[in-house]
Amino acid sequence: AHDGQIIFHSAYTRLHVEPMQTAGELFLDAFKAAMKSGATRYAMKCAYFYDVACFWSGANLEELARSMKETIKQMKFHKNLLMMSFFLQNVRMVLRMVGESAVPPQMGITSAFGDTHNEEDLLDKIPGAMLVKHFNEFYEAYIFREFDKATDCADKFFSLHNLTKFSGSPMYHRIFYFGLVSFWIGRETNSNRWIAKKWIARGEESKVYIEKLAVLSSTW
Repeated sequence: AHDGQIIFHSAYTRLHVEPMQTAGELFLDAFKAAMKSGATRYAMKCAYFYDVACFWSGANLEELARSMKETIKQMKFHKNLLMMSFFLQNVRMVLRMVGESAVPPQMGITSAFGDTHNEEDLLDKIPGAMLVKHFNEFYEAYIFREFDKATDCADKFFSLHNLTKFSGSPMYHRIFYFGLVSFWIGRETNSNRWIAKKWIARGEESKVYIEKLAVLSSTW
């Protein structure tokens, strides 16, 4: 467990200064070390970060879908309801992208104590989980050009981000894609110039933040 934890935090730190493709593979090493030591709860966390890092770093979607299905099986077996509630959003998005039937929109998740919880109820109790949910939803809506849904979820993401001040290395790609989607919404909003300017300004803010991160990381 200790070895897996060291590898995990090493990968998490490297996300600050190295491409996600490089750091992502370390999460798989951390998963294997944690499973070998019997630290299954920690292993599920590592598996989650590995699959998510693979997605956002451009891994082959069909291969990733297979990996995600295996991770879901492991999470169900070990009854890790918290990580599963985070992970199911990503799984649905990837399965939709490869044209497969998605996991049901809502599903009961059984904990290690035998009680069953609704997925949405779990997410609602954790601001960071809701932030991830809104991010995944507006990105998926952007990919499939679902303008109204993208606008609604991006607005919720922006409000919650300002409220929670959620930060950390996994946030970097969210800032980038939030900026990208903000620019798209601003360009597609023709009926209200004020709203269009608001979204363009959000995109510009994200762009400036990403540029600052690039400068800071290059000095490490």
